[in-house]
Amino acid sequence: MKKILKYQCFDLAKALVVYYLVIILIIALAVVGLNVTGSTKRGGLGFSSEFFCFIVGLCMFREYFYLFMQNSVSRKKIFAGACMCLVVLSAVMSIMDVLALHVFEALPGSNITYMTLSSTLYYGYMTSAGPVLRLLIELVITFLLMYAFFVVGYLISICFYRSPKSGKIGIAVGLPLLVVGGIPVLMVAFPEVFARLMSLFLFCMGYSDTSNGNPFIGMVSLTVFSLVITGISYRAVKGAQI
Repeated sequence: MKKILKYQCFDLAKALVVYYLVIILIIALAVVGLNVTGSTKRGGLGFSSEFFCFIVGLCMFREYFYLFMQNSVSRKKIFAGACMCLVVLSAVMSIMDVLALHVFEALPGSNITYMTLSSTLYYGYMTSAGPVLRLLIELVITFLLMYAFFVVGYLISICFYRSPKSGKIGIAVGLPLLVVGGIPVLMVAFPEVFARLMSLFLFCMGYSDTSNGNPFIGMVSLTVFSLVITGISYRAVKGAQI
Protein backbone atom coordinates (compact mmCIF):
# COMPACT_ATOMS: atom_id res chain seq x y z
CA MET A 1 0.00 0.00 0.00
CA LYS A 2 2.81 2.40 0.87
CA LYS A 3 4.51 1.74 -2.47
CA ILE A 4 1.26 2.37 -4.35
CA LEU A 5 0.66 5.61 -2.50
CA LYS A 6 4.27 6.76 -2.88
CA TYR A 7 4.34 6.02 -6.61
CA GLN A 8 1.11 7.90 -7.35
CA CYS A 9 1.97 10.87 -5.13
CA PHE A 10 5.43 11.35 -6.63
CA ASP A 11 4.06 10.92 -10.15
CA LEU A 12 1.25 13.45 -9.69
CA ALA A 13 3.51 15.83 -7.77
CA LYS A 14 5.17 16.69 -11.08
CA ALA A 15 1.86 17.92 -12.48
CA LEU A 16 1.23 19.82 -9.25
CA VAL A 17 4.58 21.62 -9.50
CA VAL A 18 3.94 22.56 -13.12
CA TYR A 19 0.47 23.85 -12.22
CA TYR A 20 1.73 26.15 -9.47
CA LEU A 21 4.61 27.36 -11.63
CA VAL A 22 2.06 28.37 -14.28
CA ILE A 23 -0.08 30.11 -11.63
CA ILE A 24 2.97 31.99 -10.31
CA LEU A 25 3.88 33.02 -13.86
CA ILE A 26 0.33 34.28 -14.55
CA ILE A 27 0.31 36.25 -11.29
CA ALA A 28 3.74 37.75 -12.01
CA LEU A 29 2.69 38.81 -15.52
CA ALA A 30 -0.56 40.28 -14.19
CA VAL A 31 1.21 42.27 -11.47
CA VAL A 32 3.81 43.59 -13.92
CA GLY A 33 1.15 44.45 -16.52
CA LEU A 34 -1.06 46.30 -14.03
CA ASN A 35 1.89 48.23 -12.63
CA VAL A 36 3.17 49.18 -16.08
CA THR A 37 -0.23 50.43 -17.25
CA GLY A 38 -0.98 52.03 -13.91
CA SER A 39 -4.37 50.35 -13.79
CA THR A 40 -6.30 50.44 -10.55
CA LYS A 41 -8.66 47.64 -11.53
CA ARG A 42 -8.54 44.47 -9.48
CA GLY A 43 -8.24 41.11 -11.14
CA GLY A 44 -9.45 37.87 -9.60
CA LEU A 45 -7.67 34.54 -9.56
CA GLY A 46 -9.49 31.68 -7.95
CA PHE A 47 -11.21 28.33 -8.41
CA SER A 48 -8.58 27.29 -10.97
CA SER A 49 -7.30 24.72 -8.47
CA GLU A 50 -10.68 22.98 -8.43
CA PHE A 51 -10.57 22.56 -12.21
CA PHE A 52 -7.03 21.22 -11.94
CA CYS A 53 -8.25 18.65 -9.40
CA PHE A 54 -11.07 17.62 -11.74
CA ILE A 55 -8.70 17.16 -14.70
CA VAL A 56 -6.24 15.13 -12.61
CA GLY A 57 -9.09 12.91 -11.46
CA LEU A 58 -10.11 12.37 -15.08
CA CYS A 59 -6.60 11.26 -16.03
CA MET A 60 -5.49 9.06 -13.14
CA PHE A 61 -7.46 5.81 -13.35
CA ARG A 62 -6.57 3.93 -16.55
CA GLU A 63 -2.77 4.15 -16.39
CA TYR A 64 -2.47 3.23 -12.72
CA PHE A 65 -5.10 0.50 -13.01
CA TYR A 66 -3.20 -1.22 -15.82
CA LEU A 67 0.11 -0.85 -14.02
CA PHE A 68 -1.00 -2.19 -10.65
CA MET A 69 -3.18 -5.00 -12.06
CA GLN A 70 -0.21 -6.27 -14.07
CA ASN A 71 1.74 -6.37 -10.81
CA SER A 72 -1.00 -8.47 -9.12
CA VAL A 73 -2.33 -5.67 -6.92
CA SER A 74 -5.95 -6.16 -5.85
CA ARG A 75 -8.64 -3.73 -6.93
CA LYS A 76 -9.31 -2.91 -3.29
CA LYS A 77 -5.70 -1.81 -2.77
CA ILE A 78 -5.70 0.11 -6.06
CA PHE A 79 -8.78 2.04 -4.99
CA ALA A 80 -7.53 2.60 -1.43
CA GLY A 81 -4.20 3.86 -2.77
CA ALA A 82 -5.96 6.24 -5.16
CA CYS A 83 -8.16 7.65 -2.39
CA MET A 84 -5.19 8.12 -0.06
CA CYS A 85 -3.29 9.86 -2.87
CA LEU A 86 -6.26 12.17 -3.49
CA VAL A 87 -6.43 12.97 0.22
CA VAL A 88 -2.73 13.88 0.28
CA LEU A 89 -3.01 16.05 -2.85
CA SER A 90 -6.14 17.74 -1.51
CA ALA A 91 -4.36 18.55 1.75
CA VAL A 92 -1.32 19.99 -0.04
CA MET A 93 -3.42 22.07 -2.43
CA SER A 94 -5.69 23.36 0.32
CA ILE A 95 -2.64 24.59 2.24
CA MET A 96 -1.21 26.23 -0.88
CA ASP A 97 -4.50 27.94 -1.78
CA VAL A 98 -5.17 29.23 1.72
CA LEU A 99 -1.57 30.44 1.93
CA ALA A 100 -2.00 32.28 -1.38
CA LEU A 101 -5.22 33.85 -0.07
CA HIS A 102 -3.50 35.26 3.01
CA VAL A 103 -0.42 36.39 1.07
CA PHE A 104 -2.51 38.45 -1.36
CA GLU A 105 -4.56 39.90 1.49
CA ALA A 106 -1.34 41.01 3.19
CA LEU A 107 0.09 42.71 0.09
CA PRO A 108 -0.53 46.48 0.26
CA GLY A 109 -2.33 47.89 -2.75
CA SER A 110 -2.40 44.57 -4.57
CA ASN A 111 -4.44 44.56 -7.79
CA ILE A 112 -4.78 40.78 -7.72
CA THR A 113 -7.28 38.91 -5.58
CA TYR A 114 -7.23 35.20 -4.82
CA MET A 115 -10.58 33.64 -4.01
CA THR A 116 -11.59 30.46 -2.26
CA LEU A 117 -15.06 29.06 -1.69
CA SER A 118 -14.95 29.95 2.00
CA SER A 119 -13.85 33.53 1.35
CA THR A 120 -16.60 33.96 -1.25
CA LEU A 121 -19.66 32.23 0.24
CA TYR A 122 -18.95 32.97 3.89
CA TYR A 123 -17.42 36.43 3.64
CA GLY A 124 -19.49 37.87 6.48
CA TYR A 125 -18.81 34.94 8.77
CA MET A 126 -15.09 34.87 7.97
CA THR A 127 -14.59 38.58 8.61
CA SER A 128 -16.17 38.31 12.06
CA ALA A 129 -14.40 35.06 13.02
CA GLY A 130 -11.11 34.97 14.88
CA PRO A 131 -7.90 34.35 12.91
CA VAL A 132 -7.42 30.76 14.13
CA LEU A 133 -11.04 29.75 13.49
CA ARG A 134 -10.97 31.44 10.10
CA LEU A 135 -7.80 29.60 9.12
CA LEU A 136 -9.22 26.23 10.19
CA ILE A 137 -12.48 26.79 8.31
CA GLU A 138 -10.65 27.85 5.16
CA LEU A 139 -8.39 24.79 5.29
CA VAL A 140 -11.21 22.31 5.91
CA ILE A 141 -13.62 23.77 3.32
CA THR A 142 -10.88 24.02 0.69
CA PHE A 143 -9.66 20.48 1.42
CA LEU A 144 -13.16 19.02 1.11
CA LEU A 145 -13.81 20.94 -2.10
CA MET A 146 -10.53 19.77 -3.66
CA TYR A 147 -11.25 16.17 -2.76
CA ALA A 148 -14.80 16.41 -4.13
CA PHE A 149 -13.51 17.62 -7.51
CA PHE A 150 -10.79 14.95 -7.51
CA VAL A 151 -13.18 12.09 -6.81
CA VAL A 152 -15.83 13.28 -9.29
CA GLY A 153 -13.19 13.33 -12.02
CA TYR A 154 -11.98 9.91 -10.86
CA LEU A 155 -15.50 8.45 -11.07
CA ILE A 156 -15.99 9.83 -14.57
CA SER A 157 -12.66 8.31 -15.64
CA ILE A 158 -13.78 4.89 -14.33
CA CYS A 159 -17.11 5.19 -16.14
CA PHE A 160 -15.27 6.16 -19.33
CA TYR A 161 -12.93 3.17 -18.96
CA ARG A 162 -15.77 0.70 -18.42
CA SER A 163 -18.07 2.08 -21.11
CA PRO A 164 -18.38 0.63 -24.62
CA LYS A 165 -17.24 2.69 -27.57
CA SER A 166 -20.57 4.49 -27.88
CA GLY A 167 -20.49 5.30 -24.16
CA LYS A 168 -16.95 6.67 -24.42
CA ILE A 169 -18.03 8.93 -27.28
CA GLY A 170 -21.04 10.06 -25.29
CA ILE A 171 -18.94 10.96 -22.25
CA ALA A 172 -16.17 12.61 -24.29
CA VAL A 173 -18.63 14.73 -26.28
CA GLY A 174 -21.44 15.15 -23.78
CA LEU A 175 -19.40 16.32 -20.77
CA PRO A 176 -17.84 19.39 -22.50
CA LEU A 177 -21.18 20.21 -24.15
CA LEU A 178 -22.93 20.03 -20.79
CA VAL A 179 -20.47 22.46 -19.22
CA VAL A 180 -20.05 24.82 -22.18
CA GLY A 181 -23.54 24.69 -23.65
CA GLY A 182 -25.92 22.97 -21.24
CA ILE A 183 -25.52 25.32 -18.30
CA PRO A 184 -25.84 28.56 -20.35
CA VAL A 185 -28.89 27.12 -22.15
CA LEU A 186 -30.44 26.19 -18.81
CA MET A 187 -29.81 29.71 -17.52
CA VAL A 188 -31.48 31.33 -20.55
CA ALA A 189 -34.23 28.88 -21.43
CA PHE A 190 -35.20 27.82 -17.91
CA PRO A 191 -34.13 30.62 -15.57
CA GLU A 192 -36.51 29.54 -12.81
CA VAL A 193 -35.16 25.98 -12.82
CA PHE A 194 -31.59 27.26 -12.78
CA ALA A 195 -32.40 29.66 -9.94
CA ARG A 196 -33.93 26.84 -7.89
CA LEU A 197 -30.94 24.59 -8.49
CA MET A 198 -28.59 27.37 -7.41
CA SER A 199 -30.72 28.06 -4.35
CA LEU A 200 -30.59 24.36 -3.45
CA PHE A 201 -26.81 24.32 -3.85
CA LEU A 202 -26.35 27.45 -1.73
CA PHE A 203 -28.73 26.06 0.90
CA CYS A 204 -26.72 22.83 1.10
CA MET A 205 -23.55 24.90 1.44
CA GLY A 206 -25.01 26.92 4.33
CA TYR A 207 -25.13 30.22 2.42
CA SER A 208 -27.73 32.82 3.34
CA ASP A 209 -28.57 36.29 1.99
CA THR A 210 -29.90 37.40 5.35
CA SER A 211 -27.05 36.15 7.55
CA ASN A 212 -23.31 35.50 7.47
CA GLY A 213 -23.82 31.88 6.38
CA ASN A 214 -22.77 28.72 8.15
CA PRO A 215 -19.60 27.07 6.81
CA PHE A 216 -20.13 24.03 9.03
CA ILE A 217 -23.23 23.10 7.01
CA GLY A 218 -21.07 23.33 3.91
CA MET A 219 -18.51 21.01 5.51
CA VAL A 220 -21.18 18.40 6.24
CA SER A 221 -22.64 18.66 2.72
CA LEU A 222 -19.23 18.33 1.03
CA THR A 223 -18.31 15.40 3.27
CA VAL A 224 -21.55 13.52 2.51
CA PHE A 225 -21.23 14.24 -1.22
CA SER A 226 -17.60 13.08 -1.31
CA LEU A 227 -18.37 9.89 0.61
CA VAL A 228 -21.26 9.03 -1.72
CA ILE A 229 -19.14 9.57 -4.86
CA THR A 230 -16.27 7.62 -3.28
CA GLY A 231 -18.60 4.71 -2.53
CA ILE A 232 -19.94 4.69 -6.10
CA SER A 233 -16.36 4.82 -7.41
CA TYR A 234 -15.42 1.80 -5.31
CA ARG A 235 -18.32 -0.19 -6.74
CA ALA A 236 -17.24 0.83 -10.23
CA VAL A 237 -13.61 -0.15 -9.66
CA LYS A 238 -14.61 -3.61 -8.38
CA GLY A 239 -16.19 -4.40 -11.74
CA ALA A 240 -13.39 -3.00 -13.90
CA GLN A 241 -11.54 -5.48 -16.13
CA ILE A 242 -8.27 -5.20 -18.02
